[in-house]
Amino acid sequence: MITKYPTPHPFAAVRLCLRAVCFVLAAVPTISASAHAQLSGKGAISGTVYDTTGAAIPGATITATNTATVIAVTTTSTSAGDYSFSALDPGVYTVKVSASGFESLTQQQIHVNALETQTFNPKLPVGTTDQTVTVTTAPPALETSNATLGATMENDMYSALPIEMGAYGQPDQRRATDFAALLPGVQVNETNGNATTNTGVVNGSGSRGAASGVYVDGVPFTNAAGEGDPRFVWTAISVDAVNQFQVETSGYPALYEGQGMENFTVKQGGNHFHGAVYEFFRNTALDSWGFYKATNPITGNLQKPVEHQNEYGMLLSGPLVPVGTWKDKVFFFGNYNGFRYAHSAPQLITFPTLAEQGGNFQGIQPIYDPNTQTACTAANGGKQCRYRFGQTAAGGTSNCPATPTTCLDIIPGGEISGVALAMQKTIPALINQNPTNNYVAQNYSALSNWSMTDRIDYVVTSRTR
Repeated sequence: MITKYPTPHPFAAVRLCLRAVCFVLAAVPTISASAHAQLSGKGAISGTVYDTTGAAIPGATITATNTATVIAVTTTSTSAGDYSFSALDPGVYTVKVSASGFESLTQQQIHVNALETQTFNPKLPVGTTDQTVTVTTAPPALETSNATLGATMENDMYSALPIEMGAYGQPDQRRATDFAALLPGVQVNETNGNATTNTGVVNGSGSRGAASGVYVDGVPFTNAAGEGDPRFVWTAISVDAVNQFQVETSGYPALYEGQGMENFTVKQGGNHFHGAVYEFFRNTALDSWGFYKATNPITGNLQKPVEHQNEYGMLLSGPLVPVGTWKDKVFFFGNYNGFRYAHSAPQLITFPTLAEQGGNFQGIQPIYDPNTQTACTAANGGKQCRYRFGQTAAGGTSNCPATPTTCLDIIPGGEISGVALAMQKTIPALINQNPTNNYVAQNYSALSNWSMTDRIDYVVTSRTR
């Protein structure tokens, strides 16, 4: 995903343009270990190193390693035993803690989410550093570092839920936010727009009862015309490209603009190649009847309206260069997502009957001859009027044969436009010769769109990304 960061912003952006393609490279300096500030879109691990009696251990060495990329960052505990990693990519980490005179401790399965701080307070038993205690179970995920009310939903959770294509009756692909209502503090309210306001399920704490800010990897996702109003921002990002999304409803940090904030974290590559091909589909043949059963307007038989939806795609991630000096430095992720929607339902419509195509409108409505306007107006004392076809004067039928009704309101064949006669050849065969509802149309509608989400991570050093 190519993103141009707005100015001012804590990211220093360098823009490189090659012909018509522009790339944005961001150099993100890591905040010092002792700081508690957090870059937008990043996560953190913080805590205090203790011994088994509860006394703080200063000078302990703490290393956090991303298990996907094997990128490690190291810090040292303060005189009070405190430490902090404040600009970590979301993911699963292994933290190793060591101090002179104590056994080393390795904690696996520490899940770091964007916009959140995971608290980990290791307790080191007395011993030597060559003795290591490894904990494989994940520590509690409850965040106690601030009063922010919100939560994170991981990809493996919402992708396992029955996310519906065409939610709210709209032809649309799956949305990562369809189950945001499961998160604490979120209300699904009707807004000024519609049930989704273009950002998925809405958060009732925001402006107008909707989300007041949408971010992608911590970068504001807005447009100039709708600044501060996300109804005009379409965030149907492919579900399979989103690693996690967060909703914050209150106690939000000043870094963000308001409560009801949503943040999407895009998946990123690691040291191993991963790929997938997928398709989700909905077909009329597999659908059950709705609350109201549909009836074919012609036969009167029950008939389901045709509605097919196909969402398909592929994703690939891994090291961009798996060998040499670029190994463990450049990672990529790419996703293609396509969506096709087709709908049709039988509907009665009206075409001209064979009689009408021949100019015969008897019994349907009076048809007036424009060529009689001059004579009719003169006979009517200057008040404009026209005579019906087959009529020469008001009430007169001198142009008709002996039986006047046989030619009244019938356009003579010589006066029908040749263009009209040619167009009549395209009229399909009618099911009857009734003046209305004489043809069955399928009333087709369709939608076809696709999207791509791409990401490249370049690790210059452990402190610069």
